[in-house]
Amino acid sequence: MAVAVVNRLCAPTASALKQAGLEYLLFDAAQAQTIRSGLQATAQQPESADMRELAVQHSPAARTLQNAVQGVREKNDSQALPRKAPPPRAAEPPNAASNPAAWPATWRECLKRTRSAPVIWTYWELGRDLCGAPDPKRRDLLRELLQDLAHPPGTHSFWPLALPRQKGGGEREQELEANAPIFWEGVRLLHGRAVMIMGAQAMLGSLALPDRMLEMHPFQQVRHRGRLLIVLPPPDTFIQENQRIQSLREFLRQTLTPFV
Repeated sequence: MAVAVVNRLCAPTASALKQAGLEYLLFDAAQAQTIRSGLQATAQQPESADMRELAVQHSPAARTLQNAVQGVREKNDSQALPRKAPPPRAAEPPNAASNPAAWPATWRECLKRTRSAPVIWTYWELGRDLCGAPDPKRRDLLRELLQDLAHPPGTHSFWPLALPRQKGGGEREQELEANAPIFWEGVRLLHGRAVMIMGAQAMLGSLALPDRMLEMHPFQQVRHRGRLLIVLPPPDTFIQENQRIQSLREFLRQTLTPFV
């Protein structure tokens, strides 16, 4: 039998100790008689919910459970690994393409000659046609196509995704070198809202497109970088199969209506 030794004790507390199976020992004998009388009166009254709860809280089983839980918490806290501060976020390198003054001279020259327009055209050989030896068949094809569309002046412009590689001394090679950051920055500076990409080689030519877009087929459209990208067959397709040019005209008349 557990014994609680107290100096002073009120009747409710004494009743709770009794319900919990505890005997109590008072140093004040006079108060002991008063407490016994109070306990007899309390025993005749129905037990309240508060008294039952107090008894449970002070029972030996409750204290044992509380001590066990506290021991587990202290053990877990002592064994817990110290939290490491998150590593500082690495600063993103500046985008050199955002400053046209830092572009290679050939790209700066090309940008100066290119007019702003809502519809931007590109294909892999465009850089050679603009800055090298132009192909007259491609030039005539595209000129005829735009004339047939009869869009207002300033609707279309051509911006290359690759330019001829430059040798030492300013001499240019025929091999094309793509530059995706400069291409997309040029599209932004030219206020392009739709980008016409002619040919799979242009799609795969370092345009930094997501993998899912590399599987697109001609005449498919997708939003990218806040602009509408429209995939078309390469120019040589229409040069070799001139009868397909009519279907291209009809497609462009419907697709480009919002940009005219």
